[in-house]
Amino acid sequence: MNRLRWAAFPLAVFVFTRVALLAFTSVSLRVDPRLHFEGPALLDVPSLGGLCRWDCLYYANIALHGYRELFWTNFFPLFPLLGKGLALLTGLSMPHALVVVANLAGLGALVAVYRVFLELDGEEVARSALLLFAAFPFAFFQAAGYPESLMVLTSAGAMLLALRGRHVAAGAVLGLGVLARHLTIVAGLSLLAAQVRERGAAPRRFLSSLAVLGLALPFVFVGLYMLYLGQTRGEPLAWWTHREEGWGKFAWAGLGDLGRGGALPLEVHLYVLFSLVPGVGAVLLLRQARWRVLAPFALGLMLTIWTVGLAGLGRYAASCWPAFLPLGAWAARRPGVLMPAVLAGALLQGLFLYLYAHWYNIN
Repeated sequence: MNRLRWAAFPLAVFVFTRVALLAFTSVSLRVDPRLHFEGPALLDVPSLGGLCRWDCLYYANIALHGYRELFWTNFFPLFPLLGKGLALLTGLSMPHALVVVANLAGLGALVAVYRVFLELDGEEVARSALLLFAAFPFAFFQAAGYPESLMVLTSAGAMLLALRGRHVAAGAVLGLGVLARHLTIVAGLSLLAAQVRERGAAPRRFLSSLAVLGLALPFVFVGLYMLYLGQTRGEPLAWWTHREEGWGKFAWAGLGDLGRGGALPLEVHLYVLFSLVPGVGAVLLLRQARWRVLAPFALGLMLTIWTVGLAGLGRYAASCWPAFLPLGAWAARRPGVLMPAVLAGALLQGLFLYLYAHWYNIN
């Protein structure tokens, strides 16, 4: 039992944040049930229904009806499959089941992220980093009916396995994560860095190990999904060729598109502003040798979402968990800064959660 004492801190963070998020969502919707966008209110259980907006309902439709629309294929299948399984087991409605799945994954994500931080930089830094990660203004998406928590869980779990030399298992776990959110595949850059750190970059020595198979497994998982699409829809690349249908080109816009084609909504400018926090953290990972194995993932993810992820930049940036390690190390040396930063992040998170739950355009 003593060997698991380290898990008490991420468990406490999970319990506190989820109680706060669920209570806030429930109270805000009971006090003011008006919604900015017309859709199923799901107010029978406001604390859960308020966490299923926008893409969550697409996942619910996929779980119930399959990939009826070709552009739905851009939502990879693991999350709706898990939601459907839980709904069948428990009798929960599909939207509520998806929120529960996301939160179960969120618990595992906090534990896995904390364990990586703990092994790389010790308890004090790990605690500070996890608090900053959980208080980031868009971290509530880890509790909403989205696959972001699965992305964090699988990428952190894969990284933990890679740090322990279990590279094939790491690739398999990352492959599962890719089936939840395709951006998870960027974490393969850090799996590659972990193998290079262990065996060196000499091609003969590197390629002679079976561990290299772990780097291929995420692509095998993507290939399985493409095989499924080919068999059922006749288009193995439907998730790519139909990616703009239903949302338009803005869904794949990047910083280079800022200001083109008219004024962008205020929330997008806020996404860009807050994304600078993990952006700075990603760069700071290069400062310490022990952190650098995480840098390829963090930098690769931030560059990717700045290039093509503007519409979801807030929640994508909140999934860049490695970036919070150097920020936590900085804050751990400045106790007078840590708690004000966490409090400010939590207050902003409450604001964006209120807008999301009331169906404003926070996505």
